[in-house]
Amino acid sequence: MDKQKIKEALIKLEQNHIELTVNDYEDFLTNSTPKVGEVTDPDDNSHLNQSLDVAKKIDTVIHEHAHHLETIKSLSFEPTTIVEPGAIVSVNGRCMIVAVSKSQFEIDGRKFMGIATDAPIYGCLKGKKAGDEFIFNQRKFLIEAIN
Repeated sequence: MDKQKIKEALIKLEQNHIELTVNDYEDFLTNSTPKVGEVTDPDDNSHLNQSLDVAKKIDTVIHEHAHHLETIKSLSFEPTTIVEPGAIVSVNGRCMIVAVSKSQFEIDGRKFMGIATDAPIYGCLKGKKAGDEFIFNQRKFLIEAIN
């Protein structure tokens, strides 16, 4: 398993998220901002205030992805024998990457899921080795491999 390839894929995923969200943000602002000289009424002002709230939420998402990108870039993806940031952990047949929260994605036909260090499951995994077991949500899990 080429961990650098996986790191590059994670970086690319975050960059794509940022780009798509920025495009959505720009489109949203273009379509929700009153044009100069347009006549507005109180209802228009209410919609503008709602639009500003949505714009702030989109902006927050952009910053979150930017933070994820910096986190991924700063992590060492060197091989490891314990569960720590940058580790790839096989648990009950599923591969998790300890980096940032990321829904399932695929690289070279293999499925991965990203977990953040503040995720509850990471608290159960942290510092463990291949062959260790842990309980999460009243279920028993086996760490099959760590890379």
